[in-house]
Amino acid sequence: MTDDSFETVAIVYNHPETAVMLSMFAFYGIPAMPVGLGHSQIAPNLMVALGGVLIRVPAWAAAEARTLLAEVAERPQAVRPRLVDNAVMNGLIVVLFCFLTGTVPPTRTGSTFFLGTRG
Repeated sequence: MTDDSFETVAIVYNHPETAVMLSMFAFYGIPAMPVGLGHSQIAPNLMVALGGVLIRVPAWAAAEARTLLAEVAERPQAVRPRLVDNAVMNGLIVVLFCFLTGTVPPTRTGSTFFLGTRG
């Protein structure tokens, strides 16, 4: 008899990171299933209330998946380069740009997934 159970290896709270994680698992030949992705796509403002997207993998691949996720979690987050070397001038340029265009520059954050053990 084969073990066809799945284990939750991560809980993700945004769609881009979910897509990247599923792509990474596919690259390494680990089948992964996002649970709750459809609901969160219909109502993304309820992502936290829905408990995020559970990334589940077969039990036989859980250890390898957790190892990959641990390696990703240890990497430092990417740092957006500044327009100029002076931090104060860079801040003023960004504020002026936002004021003139009426937009906000996109933020750069670290990973938001959690190594999951529930589900």
